Amino acid sequence: MTARPDRAMLEAIQKSSPMTSWYSPFQLARSGLDMAISGLMGARGDFRLLEAIAGPQPPFDYAARDGLERDELWLDYVADTGDGFNPTYAIASLLARPTLSLGGRETRRGEVLIMGGDQVYPSATRQAYWTRLVMPYAAALPQADVKEPPHLFAIPGNHDWYDGLTSFMRLFGQRRTLGAWKTLQTRSYFALKLPHGFWLLGVDIHLEADIDQPQIEYFCRLARAEMRDGDRVVLCTAEPDWVKGAIYNPDLQSNLAFFERHLAEARPGVEVVARIAGDLHHYRRHESADGRQNITAGGGGAFLHPTHGEPVDVVHSGPGDDQRPYTLKASFPSAAESRRLTWHNLLFVRYNAGFLPVAAFVYMLSSLTLRRPGSGAVAWGLILVLVFILFTDTSRTWYRRLAGSLHALVHLAAALGLTHLGGALLGLDVRNLASFGSILAVTLFAGATGALVGPTLMGVYLLISLNVVRRHGNEAFSALRIEDYKNFLRIHVHRGGLTLYPVGLRKVPRAWTWVEDRKPGEPYLVPTRGALAPELIEEPITIPIAPRHRRTDQRAAEVAGDARRGPPAEAPRCPAPAAESPAESGVSEP
Repeated sequence: MTARPDRAMLEAIQKSSPMTSWYSPFQLARSGLDMAISGLMGARGDFRLLEAIAGPQPPFDYAARDGLERDELWLDYVADTGDGFNPTYAIASLLARPTLSLGGRETRRGEVLIMGGDQVYPSATRQAYWTRLVMPYAAALPQADVKEPPHLFAIPGNHDWYDGLTSFMRLFGQRRTLGAWKTLQTRSYFALKLPHGFWLLGVDIHLEADIDQPQIEYFCRLARAEMRDGDRVVLCTAEPDWVKGAIYNPDLQSNLAFFERHLAEARPGVEVVARIAGDLHHYRRHESADGRQNITAGGGGAFLHPTHGEPVDVVHSGPGDDQRPYTLKASFPSAAESRRLTWHNLLFVRYNAGFLPVAAFVYMLSSLTLRRPGSGAVAWGLILVLVFILFTDTSRTWYRRLAGSLHALVHLAAALGLTHLGGALLGLDVRNLASFGSILAVTLFAGATGALVGPTLMGVYLLISLNVVRRHGNEAFSALRIEDYKNFLRIHVHRGGLTLYPVGLRKVPRAWTWVEDRKPGEPYLVPTRGALAPELIEEPITIPIAPRHRRTDQRAAEVAGDARRGPPAEAPRCPAPAAESPAESGVSEP
């Protein structure tokens, strides 16, 4: 969308794009409105249904080039980008480098870049995409510097869906460019055919709703017509349902399991060997006993999420009877580092200055109502208890009520204590304030001191909740707005299989310098001090090619047999090959 960024514009964007302040009153209101509108739109309409009737989208063939089979292919995967400029641009700069040395191994920039959801924060507006995503990536790898532009595919996350997917499809579904990266897809989901029998499928789960039938049919037709027995599939989805199902509700795992079940019915000989997702802003890998991988890699630019908290040492994935356990193998940052970072919540005031007016207002209103017992004090107390109960992060009703009530009572007690302290300092009896001036003075004192006490108590609550009770990971770390500990995946498909390089960036620069004598292929901005220091989070993970005896060339005969038998009995039915549209059944070469 832009070939060469303007210096003044880029520097202005850098200064005006800090990490999102999630606890500011404006952002709290905006987040609530976004969730309400997206929930309403999700219930009343589904953009994916319009995509399905707009035109076909064949799978994209990266297994061959110019009629010849490829021996290898490099891809990159990044998710949860477009929050603060510093981490987003730092990761984009690493993705843009032609080569990257990792643990003594030379890796190459991906010919394909996969964006795995939540490409922009906090809301999916056209302006937010432009300033928080397009411009940082254009500065990292300008379009004019690349003769053969790498390709870009993306799936939407919940933040991308907040406007009904309008801005997402404008950027990713109309064959535009993001810096040098060129988009090709026309739907919010896609299929990539990779060398040596591997496939990468990007699935759109739409705000945890059911996967739409046209999307199921699209992938079922693909499995019947194009895949072979022994092919191995990497699934990209916007949320790690294996983790969220273990923490909150096993029903959250049914969405992807539903998809996998129908894929298996359409082509029983195909295996899902890896699932990759973002949404949680850290790196975490789970592995099954037979070497299948579940990887969370949401480190593209949003605030860090903790890697400790509710236990996920063992999670489960798979369709129906094929569900199997996966054991935690690696985390970045480590659980010990994550636990230490949580202590920064004691400085909640420092990281969330925008929350001070909210606390001041609550403590002033509490001071006005609580200083004299009565129905008003009881009503306000019940309202505050209800608010904190709703805020409490847990799937257990009894804990939500207990923790939320105690949290509210602590704030009410603090507000009442500050009210009496103000009265004592001013020489006033707070239970019998006769004049407007005395009421105003006590109320303002409670508000001014509550602006500091309230956020501090909130930070103590989040610290105890996460480090002791193992809850509130999102709230505790969104308050810290940590720019460091970012990550992405570099993927190499080769004769030996598919190798995943988990790349970590432990420290993100806070200041950048414009390069005056920049050469083609180099970024426009470099760290003012030091240099980016990417590292391997853990040793590369290789998923081997399927054993030769599992691969067969009898695809045509099997497809014909499937057509005679008809589709599976369980809805949604996957159409037999005879019902496919010619445009969607063939594989297109990008």
